[in-house]
Amino acid sequence: MKLLDLYKELCNDKTFFERYYSTSGSNYGKIFFFISTNYRGILIKSGNRLQGFANGFRVIENVEGKKRSDWSRRVGTQQEIEKQHVVNMRKSELFRVIDDAYEKTSRGIVFKKLIESDKLTHEEKNFLCYLLILTGYFNDIPNYIIERTKYVYEQWEKAGYSSTDCFNIQKVFVKFAISAEHTYDIFDYDYVYLDSFFQELDGLNFLSVYHNATDVEKQALHEYIISNYKNKRFADKNNDCVISYKFKPGGNYVKNTVIDNAWILYVTKKIIDKADTDFDSFIATAISAYKEIFDVDESQLRSFIYDTDKNRSVLQVIFGKAANVPIPALVVAKDLTQQEIEEFCTSDATELEGATKLDAVSTSLKKLAKIQSNYKCVLDECEICKYFTAKENGKNYLEIHHFIPREFANDFDYPIEVLENYVALCPNCHRKIHLAVDSERKHMINIIFNLRQELLAKKGLVITLQDLYNYYKIDE
Repeated sequence: MKLLDLYKELCNDKTFFERYYSTSGSNYGKIFFFISTNYRGILIKSGNRLQGFANGFRVIENVEGKKRSDWSRRVGTQQEIEKQHVVNMRKSELFRVIDDAYEKTSRGIVFKKLIESDKLTHEEKNFLCYLLILTGYFNDIPNYIIERTKYVYEQWEKAGYSSTDCFNIQKVFVKFAISAEHTYDIFDYDYVYLDSFFQELDGLNFLSVYHNATDVEKQALHEYIISNYKNKRFADKNNDCVISYKFKPGGNYVKNTVIDNAWILYVTKKIIDKADTDFDSFIATAISAYKEIFDVDESQLRSFIYDTDKNRSVLQVIFGKAANVPIPALVVAKDLTQQEIEEFCTSDATELEGATKLDAVSTSLKKLAKIQSNYKCVLDECEICKYFTAKENGKNYLEIHHFIPREFANDFDYPIEVLENYVALCPNCHRKIHLAVDSERKHMINIIFNLRQELLAKKGLVITLQDLYNYYKIDE
């Protein structure tokens, strides 16, 4: 079957059509989870205002310091006007919640400087915005952009494209698309199809078919889609067309959506492949990759990154998370007192000083958790525990596990660095809760949840089993 004939047949399949055009979480044609009708790109320029994360930032900044119960609500639905921006602002860690009110994190303060700068071009702001959200935990996945990039390139490889193929396709596309006069002009470029059909559906890999098609077949497909778009044939009983419908005026995607997808994936893959282990090299790799596509002033980017201790400190924490490089430890002469723990545990983890304080809290709480457990695994009665005697104290060797993982601390309005969230586990159970099959991990989580739910709630940490299943990536 010819490529165009297959495309027409698939577009008439309701399941295929819906999975590849929408921005819902289950969409197969959506590269990044944070893309939506409110975030069609990370920092889109619209008139004199930046949209995307900049718009979301401004919206939440307008209610900064105000109790959430006092936020304005829409007439009729009573939905908070700001609600649609809450998730991206918290998952990117640009804001956090203290006493039921939103406040900018150190990362948010740097972000504000970025979007208000009159020295940086739009392309330079775009890059710095990317760095600041790089380690956000969108879709409840730590280092989401990095992990998603790995996944997308794996899917492209399955379809027959090498990384080098993809790099070339992405560079050519972005350089053309940023100056393209019409949206339909981009449908003549391979990247649109890599972007839209990167995931196979029920064993059908349309991108693989596209990759193996002749240039004549590809051109016929491109011309069909362009014709549909020009003639406003987006979707009807005779002319269903995923691509033209996906990009129709007022639809879920715009040209900037695929442009941002392309360069974000490109730069992130370069960072992954380089695997730098020091901050300066990481910055150099990221800038170099971005400059391969965009004409930017490297000195302006470096000036912002290294401008102040705060700017650099915030970006060093991001580098540490992205590269899995531990931050320098805060040296304390003794275990922290309860007062010091309470003071430190509200520290802002988006900059170095706050992150090191939280590590000091963790060290003290780990010792307390072992003592409180009487040196027994919290799952001791399940009869799968395996102990050995610790050389340092002659007691059962235990490992401490954050029941609510630290990566998701910003989801909560109260600090998760509390004794109630520290669970003592034997080495066997600790490995099992991370590495076992979902059914076994789920059973362990259920037991611990029943033991700790009320204790956590007393600390303001209200959580459901479904929240935990999402955090632990358990597929029910």
